[in-house]
Amino acid sequence: MSTVVRPRVWHLWRMLGIVVIFSYNTWLLWRPLNGDRMIFDGYLSELSASDQPNNLFFRGGDLVTALIVLAMGLRAGVLWSRRHPHRPRWWLVAAAGLVGFGLATLFDAVFALDCSPTLSSVCKVAEEAGRLSLVHYVHTFTSVAAQIGIVASMIATYVALRRTGRSTSRHWVLGVALAEVVALSVMMIMLVLGVPGLAYPQAVMVGLASLWFAAIGFGLMEDEARDAEDTGSEEVSDDQLVR
Repeated sequence: MSTVVRPRVWHLWRMLGIVVIFSYNTWLLWRPLNGDRMIFDGYLSELSASDQPNNLFFRGGDLVTALIVLAMGLRAGVLWSRRHPHRPRWWLVAAAGLVGFGLATLFDAVFALDCSPTLSSVCKVAEEAGRLSLVHYVHTFTSVAAQIGIVASMIATYVALRRTGRSTSRHWVLGVALAEVVALSVMMIMLVLGVPGLAYPQAVMVGLASLWFAAIGFGLMEDEARDAEDTGSEEVSDDQLVR
């Protein structure tokens, strides 16, 4: 019987899950690397704007996060469809949400905002006048796409778990999803009302998302082990049939 997946690969997902907690929360270092408290009146992504100090550090954190979550989503699609061959739809939607987040965040990391409209009045005027690059404006749509990916993966996972009867896991997922949606709703209300401090509910959303990605990483480690066991059992059965 051959070994399909080596144990060290299983633990790689757990390690990546831990890494993403730190890579997606580089904003916590805003004080030593940026130092302007006014950044919290806008979006956290403005730390990565091209006119901000140490923007490459924050963009690097997003890049690492994007690549990890993208890899998680792709692998999850394979493993979850194998484990649930009769009802794979919601599992695949959950995996697609992770892939969508990864792709959108990858774009944000590679193509940053031209400048920070919160910290620069000149940038604000140029933004409203439409004089900035196309990438600057596309950033808004990719950020929305990333958030949709997060929420979609959470809700789809909850629905999938509910159909498999795993109550403990699905209640935890539902709690995280509801907290994410509440934080998002608060931020949207603040945006509509013109209330400063958008980065505060966004920071809550980022924290919850990073914990979600970490949970996915730990879950993939278990899924890899089960997949290897199932594949090994099938190989043994095939050998017995040949004999």
